[in-house]
Order: sequence, then structure tokens, then C-alpha cells
Amino acid sequence: MASEILSASELERFSYCPLSWWLSRSQDTTSERLEEGERRHGDLSNNLQQVIDSEKRVMSWERAVLWFSLVATMLALVAILIVNQTLAQESIWLSAIPSVLWISLILYLVYRSGRGEHAKELRKERAAAVAGVVLLFVVLNLIIVLDVPTQISNIMLILALIWLIGTGIVLYWSLSAQRKAEIKRQEMHLKGNVLYVGNDEAPIYRSERYGLSGKPDYVLQEGGELVPVEMKSGRTPKGPLFSHIVQVAAYCLLLEDHTGKKVNRGVLKYSEAEFDVEFDENLRQIVLTKVEEMHRTLEEGEAHRNHNRPGKCQSCSRRDICPERLA
Repeated sequence: MASEILSASELERFSYCPLSWWLSRSQDTTSERLEEGERRHGDLSNNLQQVIDSEKRVMSWERAVLWFSLVATMLALVAILIVNQTLAQESIWLSAIPSVLWISLILYLVYRSGRGEHAKELRKERAAAVAGVVLLFVVLNLIIVLDVPTQISNIMLILALIWLIGTGIVLYWSLSAQRKAEIKRQEMHLKGNVLYVGNDEAPIYRSERYGLSGKPDYVLQEGGELVPVEMKSGRTPKGPLFSHIVQVAAYCLLLEDHTGKKVNRGVLKYSEAEFDVEFDENLRQIVLTKVEEMHRTLEEGEAHRNHNRPGKCQSCSRRDICPERLA
């Protein structure tokens, strides 16, 4: 395999027409269609980033709701024990059982929110929750042992009420962010979690093994399955174009090489339709064969048109500079 790493977008152009790809390497050609495509891809990246940012805010606000609820419950429990400290200890703890159960539920929810891909970043948060509950029970025992003025319970109840109001505000923000994310998802017909957006800041998938690199428009995770998605501007064909299929297949190959996980399919999205592209062994071999042909063409130093279809030339953005054009 030659040392040069070829991009998936180059592979798409080569599959469309080797000569068109060859000309694109030496000529910087622009057209209204290419500019429109770049604009739509920029809009797509912005919309996807808004979905990701909104869903991150939802997760942050949900955890904040749990924390506000936990603090409010702790303050209320302290107030209950101060008011009832003249009762027998059994009666005091009996009156606090509902609060203790509620705190246990909140701790469980905090723990659950820190599982999965966010487990590491939330490890300190879970430890802080446990430490807070331990501190609470130390304070409760001190209240039982010491003679704490009952007036302090009023202060605790006021503070608990403030924290409950804060809980309501944060809950509203959480629901608002969730609604924004849902609206964007419906507009874009997103079915899974967006794991990657191929904008300017995104890392490039690169495979030395296959001599390929590329950035899909985005990558979804649906039921544990990774699905690269490529959006195409312009007219919507009756079925996915061969060159587009090869490009999506290249992204499947890159994802497999990058993650070590089997990728079964990709998605091609046109303005009015989308198509699933099954990534099977036959399509894998087509991609590898095309990459070999590209490297061979580079070694030979020339490329030629591989079709006799004037319609393809008519749609080609490099038609004006092509020496073999048919239209």
C-alpha cells in the first residue's frame, strides 16, 4: 500500500469519475452547488452541536435538581429533629423515616446518573453526596445529644424552603433544555445519540492499515450500534448513488478500525429521503479495491474518464476544465 493517506471524500469523487477526482487534486474548482453544499454542511454541524449542548445541559440540570432536593431534605430533617428533640429517641427517628427514605432514593438516583460513559467525570460528585449524608447523620446525632434551641428549626425550615424554590427553578431549566433538544431532534429526524459531529474542530478518523482518512457528517449510536451518517445536498435520487455508497462504506471501515467494533450499516441522507447502506463483506471489498485503484493511478500519474454518460459530465463541477468531457 502506498504511503499517501487518501480521504473518503476523494474516494467518493474517484468512484464518480477517476478523471474528475484527478482534476480536483490539481485544480481548485468552485461552483454554486459546491458552495451550497458547504453552507448546508455548516448548518448541519451547528444544529447537531445545538442538540449535543442542549442534552448536556439537560443532564447537568437533572443532577442539579437531585442536589437541590437532597440539601432541602437534609435541612428539613434537621429542623424536624430540633423540634422533636424532647421526645424519646425512638419517636424522633420514627418521625424522620420518610426523610431518610427520600435521601436514600436521591443517593440512588445520583449514583445511577453517574453510570455509563459519564461515570468517571461524576465519581467525585457521587463521593460528595455520600460524604454529605454521613455528615448529616453526624449532625443529627449531635442534635439528639446536645440541647439545641428550637428557634434554629425555623431557620432550617426557611433554608429548606429556599432550596425547594431553587429546585423548582432548576427543574424548569432542565425541562426547557430537554424540550429544545427534542424539537431539534424532530426537525433533523435523529433517532440515536449523537457521538460525533464532523465539524472543523472534530478529529479526523485515520487508518494507516487501510490508507484512508475522513470525517463523516456525524456518527449516531443506536442501541449500542455505531452508525456513520453522510448528508448530501442537491437533488434527491430514486436510490443512493454508487459513489455516495462507497463514501459511507469508507466511513464504516474507518469506524471499525478506530473503535474495534463491528459496524453494520451507514446512512445516506438527501434533502427528501434517506437510505440505509448495509456494510457487508462485498461492500468492504469494493472500498478496498477502489483505494488500490486510486494508489495505482497515483503511481501511473494519469487518470481517464471511466464512463460514456453525458449526464454525469453535465453534473460534474469540473466539467469546464475536463479534457474528456461529453457535455
